[in-house]
Amino acid sequence: MDDLLTEYFQSEKLKAAFEAYERQKTDFLQQGEPKVQMGVDGISYQTFKKELDLRCQFLSNRLLQGTYQFYTFREIEKDKPSGGKRILSIATIRDVIVQKVLYDAIYKEIEKDFQATPILDKVSCAYRKGKSAPYAANLIHHYIKQGFIFALDADIVKFFDRLSHEYLFEIIVRKFGQDTLATKLLKRFIKTGGLPHKNQRGKIYSYRFFHHRKPILNNQRIIRTQGIPQGGVLSGMLANLYLHEFDCWVINDLAKKYTLRYVRYADDFVILLKQQELIYLVHQEVAQKLQDIKLELHTDEKKTKHVDIAQEFLEFVGFQFTLEYIKIKPANILKFQERIVKKINKEPSYNTGEDFKRRFRFFIKCVINRKVTGRGEQICDTCGGVLGERVKSWMGFFMVITDIQQIRELDKWIRKEISQHFYKKYKLRLKKSDFKNAGLITLEQEYYRLRKRKSCSCEKCNSSSGAINDSNPVQDTRVRQPLCWNFILSIIERIFKKLFAL
Repeated sequence: MDDLLTEYFQSEKLKAAFEAYERQKTDFLQQGEPKVQMGVDGISYQTFKKELDLRCQFLSNRLLQGTYQFYTFREIEKDKPSGGKRILSIATIRDVIVQKVLYDAIYKEIEKDFQATPILDKVSCAYRKGKSAPYAANLIHHYIKQGFIFALDADIVKFFDRLSHEYLFEIIVRKFGQDTLATKLLKRFIKTGGLPHKNQRGKIYSYRFFHHRKPILNNQRIIRTQGIPQGGVLSGMLANLYLHEFDCWVINDLAKKYTLRYVRYADDFVILLKQQELIYLVHQEVAQKLQDIKLELHTDEKKTKHVDIAQEFLEFVGFQFTLEYIKIKPANILKFQERIVKKINKEPSYNTGEDFKRRFRFFIKCVINRKVTGRGEQICDTCGGVLGERVKSWMGFFMVITDIQQIRELDKWIRKEISQHFYKKYKLRLKKSDFKNAGLITLEQEYYRLRKRKSCSCEKCNSSSGAINDSNPVQDTRVRQPLCWNFILSIIERIFKKLFAL
């Protein structure tokens, strides 16, 4: 592993990691620089990029010598969807790069444990390549169809804030060795303290505060004795590593006593059963096992619930489940509507002339359509599949839902809000045909397009999931057909299109 890290910690690798981070933080709908947050060191994105070669060489030397130390995190508060506050740790730009490179270097080694068996590979759905919240939703929907309709919907108390360092260090040492470079860096990352988002007088530090002056870290810095920084790529990987023993226990021990299905996304998990009377027994054993690994299951019924899916919704990872459907959680629909309203309110600021119909067409094409589809995808000319990584979008996330009526109603709402705006602002009356003529891409259209979309089959794929069956209950959309079959189908499709065009 140290030899591998030596390869990854070269200056060119660090520079490539910065450029990837830069692209990730670029808002394709807005002009301007990437939205890269500043850390406690006060080094701005502009300064770091200007001195990129020098800084990457400096980082490489420190990492290879084993003397690299992570800088104190800038901690901020964010509202949690379920209520309450979450503390996020904002790293310096240099630490973000180091985290990303270290993550890439050790990812395959950690994945060996998570992929030890086909069943174990499915249960952990967060912070892993090829796994996601929609993947977890598909699993749960399939299990409900199999008759597992009684759920223990569980949540762990302040998981990221209360992880036991002693227990986590034991896991890391067993995995990477006592004095290896990987172990040293991971331990330093875990122990790195934070700076509160407010000073001692209760004033919130602004974004640019650290660029002009630095607070006295010795007086205000939080010493981390438990928990891990939340917000970086290493945090999710370490969380999965911490809960791996619990995953194994559920699959190998608990599942032998009770017929169950288990899905975990970060610190939230669902255990599904066919018999309602078993939920309480499973609940007690799960709570005890979590105590054994220094964690606590929520006792609040709003956090940890027993759900009869025949009588009420099961809500998990942004989705809502019934016996028949996967739906979008209402709170997520509301968030999407709020974003659309912000876009509509911003419409008068666009400099698109005095022709109101022209303003309307511009708004549909350049704002609403981009919001619906994301930045677009590169299509292969040979097979018609998507090249490279698929672009993320709101509809792309929720494309696994099976209740199409939800997005039809949302499409109606979007047209209504836009119509009201253009009438109030410009006295322009709009019909449904006007939206069609302007080229509006509806959520329903995008939903069906995404479900038919295939990845490029001209390149070697690394898919790991197959057709739905008892051993592999999710059809991964990344699974490609063989090259020759896709090529033949694409040729036939093009011939038909030309014939119908004539």
